[in-house]
Order: sequence, then structure tokens, then C-alpha cells
Amino acid sequence: MSNRLLQADFNDYNDVLAKYIRFLTETEIIHDFIEDCGTCDQDLDQEFGEVKTGYAIFSLGNTNEEEVRNVFAILKYIVVNDICVHYGIGTSYSHSRSFPDIIKDFNNRVVMVFIRHIETYLTKIGIDMGLDDNITYNITVKDGQINIANDNATINATNTASGMNINELIQLIKEVKSTAESSDLSSEDRETLNSSLEVVEEELKSEKPRKGFLKTAIVGIKAIKGTAEFAAAVVALISFLQPYI
Repeated sequence: MSNRLLQADFNDYNDVLAKYIRFLTETEIIHDFIEDCGTCDQDLDQEFGEVKTGYAIFSLGNTNEEEVRNVFAILKYIVVNDICVHYGIGTSYSHSRSFPDIIKDFNNRVVMVFIRHIETYLTKIGIDMGLDDNITYNITVKDGQINIANDNATINATNTASGMNINELIQLIKEVKSTAESSDLSSEDRETLNSSLEVVEEELKSEKPRKGFLKTAIVGIKAIKGTAEFAAAVVALISFLQPYI
């Protein structure tokens, strides 16, 4: 979605930006991060008025949290007020008179600041996907076969790479739910898990599964910390999903 926004034509920019804001708002793991960064306390009417003159740029903030919440607020303001970026505020960020160049320069100096913070956060989530620091995990993948060893335990799962086996999918989802019961998950994590699993099941039942939805669901599941058995069940499910994302 970020890439689509960065590549958007200036004529379509506001429509694509509106979809991008909606995506961020509806994607819980990202929206929660933005909310945790606080609320923009800038006078955006004044900020936009100054930037429109072509002699000022937005004050993004001095910390990562301020940059996240301020840029998000700026982008929302553009959508709500249907601000023309390439013919107004964008000119403060570019020396070019070309509309595509103006959009590109605005993206590079404002939007990319926000995107990099989101990328860093999701990367951290991927690293902290729930592995117990006190346990050594050995994970190997070969020809679609996953082997996860925790101390003396080994769990094997097979990835169906050609054609989707709905029965296998249901079984893998059951295993994730079953191991989650003994993982003492918080109510928030349990809700995230159930929602993500529901998305996975519904998307793979459709004729054309949406990769973006599946990837978002996987990110949500990976962020949940549980037992070694839960981690193994999650990896098995993700292995099954790989051909569809």
C-alpha cells in the first residue's frame, strides 16, 4: 500500500492517499502503533496556511513518536480537506515545476518519514514474534517441510505447494487455536489471533485470495507471544500460506 502511494500519479494522488489512510486505520497492528505515538497537538490550519505560501515546510517533530503522529495527522488533513498537493503544499518541497516531480519530492521528504517508522516497527515485531529467550529453537525448511526443535521436542508440518487443501488449512488453524489455549494469551492477543485466523480462512476459501489481507493477518499472528508449541503451529500455518502470498 505504501508503494502504491509512492507511485501514484498526481491526478490520482488524493484518492490513493484516502485508501492508504483507511488501510492504516483498519489494520489494527499499525493503527495501535500510531495511537501509541500520541495525538498531534499542532494547529494544522495554521501549518497548512503557512506551507501553502511556498516559503515554509511542515514541522514534523523532534522525536520518532512526534514524526509518526504529526505526519499521519498531516496526511489525514489532506484527505479530509481535499488539499491539492501538487498545486499547493507540495511546491514548498520541490524546486521543480513538474507536478510528478513535486509529488515525488513531497513523498520523499514527508511521506517516507512516516513509512520508514512503520517499517522499523513491523521489523521489530517480526524479530519479537514470540520466541522464548530461555529456549533454543532450531528451525529448518527443506522442500516445503518444516522442522522445529525445542530442546528435545520436534514438530513437523508439510506445506501444500500445489493447490489449496482446505481440510489441511482447517486442521492447521485448529492446531494454532488449540496450542493458544495453553499459552495464557491476553484478551487482546486472543482477539487478534481469532480475527487473523478468520481472515486467513475466509480469504483462502475465495477464488482469488487477497495477498495483502493474508500478509496483514500473518503479521498479526506473528506478533503474538506463546509457548513453543504455539510457535511451531504458527510456523506450520505460515508455511502452508506461502504459495498464496
